[in-house]
This record gives sequence, C-alpha cells and structure tokens, in this order.
Amino acid sequence: MSWWVQLIACFVAALAFSALVHLPKKAYPITGLIATAGYGVFLLLNQSTMGYFFATLLIGISCEICARLLKHTATMFITSAIIPLVPGVGLYRTMRYLVEGDASMAVSTGTETVLGICGIALALTVSTVIFANLRSRKKKEMT
Repeated sequence: MSWWVQLIACFVAALAFSALVHLPKKAYPITGLIATAGYGVFLLLNQSTMGYFFATLLIGISCEICARLLKHTATMFITSAIIPLVPGVGLYRTMRYLVEGDASMAVSTGTETVLGICGIALALTVSTVIFANLRSRKKKEMT
C-alpha cells in the first residue's frame, strides 16, 4: 500500500476513534492531524522500534500542547491519536504462528511486537514527564 493511502487511512481511523470515544467535535481534526503526523514519522523510520518511539513521542508532545491550548486533558487526545500505531497486526500474527505451531516465527514476530509496545509506552512516559516538569517549574516560579 502506498504511503499516502496509509496516511489518509490513519487520519480517518483517528477521526472515527475520536467519534467512538465521544471527543468534542473541535478535537476531531486536531487528533487526526496529530495521528497522521506521528504515523508519517513511523513510516519514515521504516516501521521500526525507533519508529514507534519517535512517532509516539511526537504524538505525546503534540497532544500535551493541544491539551493546554484547548484546556482539555492530554489523555483525551492521546487515546485517539495513538490508535493507528498500536501493533495489533503483530499481536494477531504472533498468535496465529503459535496456533500453527511455528515457534520461531512466533518468537520473532512477538519480539518485534513487544519492542514496539515498549517503544510506545516509553515515549508516552517521556512526553508526560517533560510536561510534568514544566508544570512543577512554573508553580515554583509563581511562589
């Protein structure tokens, strides 16, 4: 599938998930654009573990910024924007290989999938910590 079709599908998926979780309507296009930008980074980095990390870092930071500008929680944006990056196909293939008895492919695919999930979790943690530190510094300056 060509990269531009993947980006359009990513945008539509983020919009659909935004509607599914009942985000405010003004957040739909923002969430879609953030998800598309993150997925673009993921594609540029050849869908690797580092791709998961940097794409999610971009999504996390962008969602934190938008949350402050629109006075909502960052989780609200992150939930919909991260959906296109979740390695569901890797989980499915890992289970399929296990059922078929192909242990070497199951281990290989499972390892890639778990590393992708770890990259996502680490990047979300880093983006949250960055903004938590900015908030605590701002509070210290005010006192």
